[in-house]
Amino acid sequence: MRASNFKKISISENGVILKYQDKESKEISFSEISKIYIKVKKVPFKYIALFVCLSLSVVMFLVWIYGFSLVVLSPSFLILVGVIKLNSYKKYLLKIKLNDGCSIIESFPLKLKYKTIEVIIKVRKAVSKMR
Repeated sequence: MRASNFKKISISENGVILKYQDKESKEISFSEISKIYIKVKKVPFKYIALFVCLSLSVVMFLVWIYGFSLVVLSPSFLILVGVIKLNSYKKYLLKIKLNDGCSIIESFPLKLKYKTIEVIIKVRKAVSKMR
């Protein structure tokens, strides 16, 4: 498995072209591609639990220092917003598995999700024509 830091993926007649920022472009022919797909990775539960525990400890410290007043309500609201934000955060990974067993993995932002899906559909159609 190898991670790749390509900046742009495009399709040529013979395969997929991976354009890098600091290296020269690399072309992978459709016959070399075994699978291509997008994987969604969420924030692990342990990080959400760690965020909640740290936030609650800050709230308890503020209650101990200032007493029970509006101090409890405002951080509690921030904890709720933080948990919702962490739970909805997703990281998208483009995975290209090659016939020789290597994998090319690249993460990309949410705003490029649909453009990347279009590229994947085109690649899958081209790979299916090759077989």
